[in-house]
Amino acid sequence: MLEMSSVDHIFHRIHLLIAEGQEDKALAALEQVSASDACQKREAAYLRAWCATLSGHWDAAAALLSGDDGSGQGSVDLQALGQTERRRRAHYLLVLGQTASELGQYEEATRHYTQCIKFLDERRMNISSVRIKACCGLGAAYTQTGFYTLALTQYEDALHLSSTGSAHSKVLDIYVGLCDVHRCLGHFGLALTYGKRALQLCGERADTSLEGRIHTLLGRVCDQMHAFQEAASHYTEALELAKRVHTPVLILTNLTALATVRLEEGLLDEAQCLYEQALECLPCVSDARLVGALYMLGGQLAEADRSANEQAGASFEEAIGCYRKAETAFASTQARAELAEVYGRLAQIFEAAGRQNEAIACWKSAYTLYVRLEESASLLMG
Repeated sequence: MLEMSSVDHIFHRIHLLIAEGQEDKALAALEQVSASDACQKREAAYLRAWCATLSGHWDAAAALLSGDDGSGQGSVDLQALGQTERRRRAHYLLVLGQTASELGQYEEATRHYTQCIKFLDERRMNISSVRIKACCGLGAAYTQTGFYTLALTQYEDALHLSSTGSAHSKVLDIYVGLCDVHRCLGHFGLALTYGKRALQLCGERADTSLEGRIHTLLGRVCDQMHAFQEAASHYTEALELAKRVHTPVLILTNLTALATVRLEEGLLDEAQCLYEQALECLPCVSDARLVGALYMLGGQLAEADRSANEQAGASFEEAIGCYRKAETAFASTQARAELAEVYGRLAQIFEAAGRQNEAIACWKSAYTLYVRLEESASLLMG
């Protein structure tokens, strides 16, 4: 399931072509794609819509994004969001950013959200509700790509805008974002504060799925604080909520998180059991980042088993196999930090086994990814 298909390879090349400004070549390549499922059709429609915006064909992009092209994305009436094409452009870019994020293309999402905000900065173009959504989307994309300080600025801007009387409905999303980014920055007290505020607001809305997500976030905060009992409590609550509303993504996320906690506690048998339960969820989950995280855990479990047992040959190969699967999953998204970690773990395993050439190759791959992350950070900060 995790092997990158020929269609995925073509999509990867098309993303690069568009980023390099070669829309004509990208569109030509898209004509060669035979999308076989709803996810691939959605990605193809997104790429065509992105090309359309770059060519100035904004309403054509809207037709693609709203599903009028037959891709089955939905029936969002983007045409009704503004009286003129110029005024609708910010809405179109907002949807492009949301779609890119859902596809795991976070660097592309930052481009769309940033351009959206630039349009809103033009004279008589500001729409507060759209600006808040764009700030939240940009904050989430920056968090996913590791630019936490930039993410914090976006969420704080969104919170300030919401406090001036517009779009109070977005406050919950802002609190969730602030909880996550403060967690990533190591500000655990603030992360817990915002997470608990979000949980309180969510309780008032009776949104079971979002409540589960917030418990997952609070579990991660507690996990990083090494408060493993509290972390497990939040993950267990999130897991029960996810099962109640039949949400495979949230079930997989929390089984993986719980297994990680048990591994950190040294409870290998329990961690292995949870990991095997999580593997059963894979056929229902298409999020490559979650799949990669699960196989990262599988590699760590195999390494832990290798350390605990003298007959380590099978565990050694199992760890490598899991990390290779994680590599394939992360490589299909823009998860550079996670992919670099995979290469680092593989390099350490190969070094320990005396396989120096393979270790060097993995260290080089990890280094290249970290350099790219630093270059991206410099461009964003500049």
